[in-house]
Amino acid sequence: MEGIDVLRILQVIANNLGRGPATVRLPGSVPSPAGFRGRVILDPARCLACGVCAYVCVSDAISGTNEEKGYAWKYEPGRCTFCARCLDHCTGHALSMDPKPAPVYAKPGELDVLHRVPFPVCRQCGAPTRPLTEELLRRAFDQVEEGVRELLSLCERCRRRRLQRNMFAAAAGDGKEQTQ
Repeated sequence: MEGIDVLRILQVIANNLGRGPATVRLPGSVPSPAGFRGRVILDPARCLACGVCAYVCVSDAISGTNEEKGYAWKYEPGRCTFCARCLDHCTGHALSMDPKPAPVYAKPGELDVLHRVPFPVCRQCGAPTRPLTEELLRRAFDQVEEGVRELLSLCERCRRRRLQRNMFAAAAGDGKEQTQ
């Protein structure tokens, strides 16, 4: 009896191996539901290097550090809660969320992303200066004159020097008018 059972089992195994897979594979991947929030994506061209995204991140998934010639933006999706607070508070609208789920990973930190956002250079001395966008200028000022644009394209040191020169020139001009 035992020999017959073994033979039947081997016959069932052979039949199953000859048939191939019994499940139907889905074509491609499963579609994401509407409003799905995946990994955070940074557009370095729009980043203002302000660090607000790192400040509001409740899970410390986003960090930012100032470097000599730019800003280092780091994102750890393994820590992210996908709450989208960083998107809500990003002043430069540089962040978005991937509409697809993150790929499977085996090691911690495997999906970490590091972007180095270079600072624009000062028009006068070539030193790095903080980036500004047109939208931020429009929010800060009702009308942006060309002189203001030029002043904001300078580094802090050159901007301070230019403002001091303008103040001294205005004071010297006021003094001449009063004495005459």
